[in-house]
Amino acid sequence: MEDRTDKIIVTIDREFGSGGREVGKRLAERLGIKFYDEELISRAAASTGYHEEYIKENDEKAPDYSVSSFFTGVDMFQSSPYTKIQEEEFRIIREIASEESCVIMGRAADYILSDERHVSIFIFAPIEDRIRRNLALAPIRFPDENLDEAGMEKKVKQTDKQRRRYYEFYTDNKWGGRDVYDLLINTSRAGVEGAVDIIEAYIKGGKDKNLLSDIENLTE
Repeated sequence: MEDRTDKIIVTIDREFGSGGREVGKRLAERLGIKFYDEELISRAAASTGYHEEYIKENDEKAPDYSVSSFFTGVDMFQSSPYTKIQEEEFRIIREIASEESCVIMGRAADYILSDERHVSIFIFAPIEDRIRRNLALAPIRFPDENLDEAGMEKKVKQTDKQRRRYYEFYTDNKWGGRDVYDLLINTSRAGVEGAVDIIEAYIKGGKDKNLLSDIENLTE
């Protein structure tokens, strides 16, 4: 287990198509630390008994409470399996962060690790650029879907809505809010590699510093 003061933990939330996952992956490679995204799914599958594909389909989704259950005699606040999946992922995230340096994608990790020293990032970009990026990557990412620009716009908006609902269901924060994250980076301006540069510089330059760290120089 690493010394607590030497650990680097980065959490990244991202708009769909902003390149956030690629930023996280490259950052982890550059810093020489582990990158966690889909591995969280496989770990949750192993510990919950749910099939990995099922967890993947329901990953980062808020519980669905059905009022119709009231009429069947079932507790109307009984949640779907989402809750068990998310609770297990949260437990795994805490366990990983307690043991090693890492970059963790999504899943409200910044909130879950509020008691752990970490750097929280939100990656965003204008929707027009995100649609174009997703269309360019469609043959790789969505090979079975014949998506035109309108179809991709709908997919982008639906995914963002799902991520926002998930994040705001499990936290007291606003998804993408400037008061929530350490850094908000527009990849349409910075690019993926530029975003990695910014985060790395922030981590290295801001170590052991805070708002009052330079106050002595200002008052001399």
